[in-house]
Amino acid sequence: MGWRTNLIEKIGSLITAILLVLYVQSQLHPIIEQTYEVPIEMLNTPPNFEVSLASGNRVRVTVRGMREVVESTTANQIRAAVDLRNAQPGENNLPIQLQYPPDWERSLTITSERQRARVVLEQRLSRQLPVRVALSGTPELQEVLAEAVPEPASVRITGPESAVRRVRSVLVSFDMTGLQGDLEVDVVPTAVDANGEPVLNVQINPAQLRLKLNLIPQPTSKTVPVSPRLGDLPRFPYRVVWFSVEPVSVQLRGSPARLAEISVLETQPISLRDFTQDTQVRVPLKIPPGVQVIGAREVTVQVRITREEQPAPPKPPEQRPPTTEPAEPNQPNKEGD
Repeated sequence: MGWRTNLIEKIGSLITAILLVLYVQSQLHPIIEQTYEVPIEMLNTPPNFEVSLASGNRVRVTVRGMREVVESTTANQIRAAVDLRNAQPGENNLPIQLQYPPDWERSLTITSERQRARVVLEQRLSRQLPVRVALSGTPELQEVLAEAVPEPASVRITGPESAVRRVRSVLVSFDMTGLQGDLEVDVVPTAVDANGEPVLNVQINPAQLRLKLNLIPQPTSKTVPVSPRLGDLPRFPYRVVWFSVEPVSVQLRGSPARLAEISVLETQPISLRDFTQDTQVRVPLKIPPGVQVIGAREVTVQVRITREEQPAPPKPPEQRPPTTEPAEPNQPNKEGD
């Protein structure tokens, strides 16, 4: 029964030794954590569909264990994936699968910030759209006419159906401040919506364009008359008897060669089909390519409309009753005189 002697002191010594060993181990092999941002991969994506992650395309993965083991890990050893084999069009809530070296299971604890991802599956759509050039700034050369030509003139927009349908135009912007002459430069087009805001989740092919800028120094101007273009005329029996335009002429600006080809400037077609009385309309000018209009781009056209008087139908001949000769009066009997 000697082992019972000083039992309390013996138990205290054992606990102290255990704590001392744990302390030494914690100093030599401390427990630490390391957090990695891991991109989420899409597996088995259906053909002709676009995938987007509504909950973000990265997941935070925490690795916990002894310092020397944790410090030997890297983010490249962790793979996060979502399997789309059974996904349906629309929004899906799918599990995130983590993959890492098998020996991590024995010495490390791996936890993910979230277990599932919200995945949106949409039909892929493509559209061919023209490229619009927006020039800003003032060239160093004064009194010049700038002409910008993108090559190619149109691009293909591809992406989720909802995003592609939001795109209203493809825009190329260029600042001409300080420009001294013709220039060719590579530019990146941007797909924008109806409010001019960029639509980011679409692809543009080609992703880079060649923009040719031509500066025409000392452009000339020319005054040309305005000719209203009357389209549909009023319905019978109404007709146009007179029209006028204000202003009667406008000033054009452009290269001499281009201005020499223009002798008159027409308006856009004016439809008078449903008019039955005098009217006044504002009509935009039909501006030829390669020139600019100095001043307003609309004119006022006054039109006088009258109704044709229909000739009265001829009157039928007047019917007269037949006439008879009056009977001669009886002659007196001369023998009785």
